[in-house]
Amino acid sequence: MDQVSLSRTLATGASYYAARGGIAPDGSVTRAQLSATMASAYNAAISNVQSATYYNTANLLEDSAAVSLDNLSVAVDSLVAATVTFAAVTAVSEMAADADTVSERQDLQDTLNTTDMTITDADVSEYNTALAEVEAYAQEAAGFLAASRNTTFTSVTDDWAGRNNVRVDQRATATYNAANDRLVMSFMRSEGRRVYLSMGNFLQADFQTVEDIYEAGIAYGG
Repeated sequence: MDQVSLSRTLATGASYYAARGGIAPDGSVTRAQLSATMASAYNAAISNVQSATYYNTANLLEDSAAVSLDNLSVAVDSLVAATVTFAAVTAVSEMAADADTVSERQDLQDTLNTTDMTITDADVSEYNTALAEVEAYAQEAAGFLAASRNTTFTSVTDDWAGRNNVRVDQRATATYNAANDRLVMSFMRSEGRRVYLSMGNFLQADFQTVEDIYEAGIAYGG
């Protein structure tokens, strides 16, 4: 505050002259006094900071979506790695389709006898797991993003948090299940107890069809 800074300056000047017999006149430091108006303005500013929302429901959902997108990227990489194994399936199929003569069929037989082109249970499990994770993380990320852009939902949630003295901050968590279109958010109260808010069936308009997913994959290089 300017008044505080000024008071230190004037107090230093008065002290300097006081030690040397220099008398400060009446009113020489009163201009540094605080008025009731100044105090009220300061307290109002404090109150505004205390009640301000710097991290809200939309922020929580956006951050949750970012985590899911990171997980989705890892899952896609795992799927790509798993599909390398199945390159052999394509190779065998092409060789079999082209093996019209006895000689070609013998060559195919020799290739299969010398190169392991079998698919193991572990290969299948790795592939199916990666594929399932791609779908799960894609659903999560999309659900969080769609919810973060639903201003009706975020406003209701922010109002609920305010009325129940709940802080929406980094200790809050969110989960989304596309199977039942349900978003569950967990918040920490000041006393250390968690409270939950669950909302369902409000993102139906954001669901895509299987055909939409397939066509987007073709269009964007899948």
